[in-house]
Amino acid sequence: MNIRLFTVAAVVLLVCMTCGCVSESDDTGEYESNASIDDINTTTPDVEEQPGITDNSGVSIGTMSNVTQHFSENESQSTAYAIIGDTIIVTLQENPTTGYSWNMTYSEGLKLKEDVYAEASIRAEMVGAPGYHTWIFEVTDMDEQNISAIYIRPWEEPTGTEDSYELTIDVIPESELITDTGIVTYNNLEGGFYGIIGADDTNYDPINLPDDFKTDGTEIRFTAYQRDDMMSFHMWGQIIELRTISPIL
Repeated sequence: MNIRLFTVAAVVLLVCMTCGCVSESDDTGEYESNASIDDINTTTPDVEEQPGITDNSGVSIGTMSNVTQHFSENESQSTAYAIIGDTIIVTLQENPTTGYSWNMTYSEGLKLKEDVYAEASIRAEMVGAPGYHTWIFEVTDMDEQNISAIYIRPWEEPTGTEDSYELTIDVIPESELITDTGIVTYNNLEGGFYGIIGADDTNYDPINLPDDFKTDGTEIRFTAYQRDDMMSFHMWGQIIELRTISPIL
């Protein structure tokens, strides 16, 4: 009898222990499951937007009618070419903390759209660090237009020794642009260079063909300015300054 009671008690104890373990396992399992879900990064990762195609040759990649041209101190005393509707952006380094600033003047065929000064981001925390002054113009009239600036303190009279900036813009009729399709071709003459053979077999000698298009046999469409004012030792074709270019796919 004692043995039976002992056996029954043992069975009851075993059942209780088993139930307790299952209950604890369920609680723990649910907790662990929730923890693992919380730890999972379900946020969609940020996708970096691809920037538009740019090129340091100054050529606009595409088939747009109007283009934007950027100029800095490096282009002072130079001549740019444009048509009505184009945008001209001039950016010059400036440090107002010294009292000096750019005094900008421009001809009537240019419309000032924006005039802004911005600190250089990498040195913005430095007191007295220089920034950049940017002027954005729209070309509104034909013929020669000019942008001039001198770096001076407003209360001083010009002496002619100030730092200066000059940019001439030759605005031509859109009808005078060269508009053509062609094939980029590599020539072994004069050390080797890339030219363009137009649709009517005209040879073009571009002064600013972008590197991405320097592949023999590439088919392109382009617009360009005639540069009859320039000479080339290639003596191969008509010298042009590309305005826009795009591949024919």
